[in-house]
Amino acid sequence: MSRTKIVCTIGPSSAKPAILRSMMKGGMAVARLNLSHGTHASHRAYLAMIREAAREVGLPVAALADLQGPKIRLGVLPEAGVELKAKSRVRFSTAVDAYRAGGPLPVTYKGLHKDVKAGARLLIDDGLIEVKVTGVSGRVLTASVVNGGRVTSHKGMNFPDSTLRVSPITDKDKEDLAFAVKAGVEFVALSFVTDPKDVRTLRSLIAKALPKGKTPPRIVVKIEKHEAVRRFAEILAETDAVMVARGDLGVEIPAAEVPVRQKEIIEACRAAGKPVIVATQMLDSMIRNPRPTRAEASDVANAVCDHADAVMLSGESATGKYPREAVAAMQAIATEAEASRFDDVRHEDQPGTDFDPPLTHALADAAVGRRIDAVLSSVELFRDAERLLGARAQVPLHLAVPSDALARQANLRWGVRPFVLKAGSGKTFAARALKALKAAKRIRKGDRVALVSGGVHGAGYDLVKVT
Repeated sequence: MSRTKIVCTIGPSSAKPAILRSMMKGGMAVARLNLSHGTHASHRAYLAMIREAAREVGLPVAALADLQGPKIRLGVLPEAGVELKAKSRVRFSTAVDAYRAGGPLPVTYKGLHKDVKAGARLLIDDGLIEVKVTGVSGRVLTASVVNGGRVTSHKGMNFPDSTLRVSPITDKDKEDLAFAVKAGVEFVALSFVTDPKDVRTLRSLIAKALPKGKTPPRIVVKIEKHEAVRRFAEILAETDAVMVARGDLGVEIPAAEVPVRQKEIIEACRAAGKPVIVATQMLDSMIRNPRPTRAEASDVANAVCDHADAVMLSGESATGKYPREAVAAMQAIATEAEASRFDDVRHEDQPGTDFDPPLTHALADAAVGRRIDAVLSSVELFRDAERLLGARAQVPLHLAVPSDALARQANLRWGVRPFVLKAGSGKTFAARALKALKAAKRIRKGDRVALVSGGVHGAGYDLVKVT
């Protein structure tokens, strides 16, 4: 099994018990619920199916609820659409909801005329159609068509030159969030983040919706707006995890910049000790075909070698014809990339981190020299124990946690193999943990296990030989 985790979007193609079990055994660590589609009833059924399948295979598979956010779209157009010809003039209006012949195209965001100025680009249908605003009069924007094409109802719009005064958390998102938190998901993804205060607002809403005594879901910010790239350091300081959402990001910024921004974001997340997911169109052709293209295989491998914690499947696992095969392909590519020298971490080249560098370096070196076979720690013995992943030691990290919810949250992290161990005396931790790992056949007699303890400062490890 690869140490890079796999996130899978659940939908009609994968929401079947046998397929879910197969995907989990094949490497799915996190199941994504896309709240842009479906109903609370359908997602409740998906979540119940995910929990049951995970129980049957004995794996701590997490659930991630992905909020839709304020996707700005065209309004209602004729069934045949409207043809926009290059160099022609087109008008957009925030005052109407439906198109009338010869009139302006309706836009769902009613404040657009206040936020967009002359000279700004408007991109439609994932950037396939581009217009340039030439003027704003009242609630009508006039534009010149740069790249034409046929537009149809509800096509998405992007505004790479403008900052829109719209909250990333809509009324629908608030309802979906309350549902997801009460349902007990481990992660909530926030779409179209532009400002660190967006993360703080979401955290406050989670606290209000959280049932007493429950573990709060961790926040995953989706980096898909040009403002989020510019303010990433501030946003990273507020969030628990990051998703590089390359679909909208590749429209908001030039596509040529996306690979470099991806590497920069992953590097910053590693420095901060926070998990990062690379997403969107990773094995897109497998929606239709049983094998990925060579370019797709290279894309997944590069994300692994960039040191992402996880890679994600979207339509491939939600609506595609080959969800199990997509997981298997991603698993095989990740495993091959991890076995190469290109996945190795050169600690002297890494940015400074706030976990213990001597400890992480020592663990990594010991693993390379085969002086240890596994790492063992717990949230009781090591403060914020997941930060041990700074070492990216090429041996399993068995992390003991006191609850199923924490085990599922830890399962997003690269290389972590979480397991539940009820609280007890610290003096007996090693014996209890080693016994549990032996029973689960995760370690065997003769293995050398590094038992890590301590705080961020002054941490260390003892070598324990399994008997």
